[in-house]
Amino acid sequence: MYIYYPSCNFAISSPQTAKKVREYLKEKMDIAKCCKIDQRKFNEEDIGIYVCQACRGQIENQVNTMSLWQYLDQLDNFDFPDYHGQKMYLQDCFRDRNHPEVHQAVRSLLKKMNIEVIEMKNNKDNSIFCGTLHYETKDLDDIHLSHYPKDVQEKYMQEYVQQFDNKKIICVCNRCLKGILLGKGKGVHLLELLFNK
Repeated sequence: MYIYYPSCNFAISSPQTAKKVREYLKEKMDIAKCCKIDQRKFNEEDIGIYVCQACRGQIENQVNTMSLWQYLDQLDNFDFPDYHGQKMYLQDCFRDRNHPEVHQAVRSLLKKMNIEVIEMKNNKDNSIFCGTLHYETKDLDDIHLSHYPKDVQEKYMQEYVQQFDNKKIICVCNRCLKGILLGKGKGVHLLELLFNK
């Protein structure tokens, strides 16, 4: 049985889209409470569907997991919006470095939405970025930008987003998106693109 773990952080930042996702999935599977308080007992065949890397980290030692991207990619009847070949950058998350199945599913979904992906140099398992949670750059002693004052975080995020030429940046991670937006980049969560109907 599939069990969907809705991301609390996504629900806070995008309540309307989070509601659309829940409405769509509740007919197909159980909707869990927050991953930190959900106390259900799992069966061997259960699969936890996650959209958030923090949720995955919370549940992966208790149940088999699958990203929502993989789940949606395997459906035959999902109504994909058409973005008519728009070019957008794709920001892979540092926390997905060891999850090639996520990279593959995300790109498959974008292709189905007729989005032309602009790949970054540090993509997939070479990603160096997860917003202010993890950012690898030469002149920082601490990769956790969140440990620095707000003005320092903003400075580095603004420098980071300059590489995107003022184009949209697709994020599959709440922390990545938060960092891109902090740097005044045109960040958009993949769920917003998928459920923009």
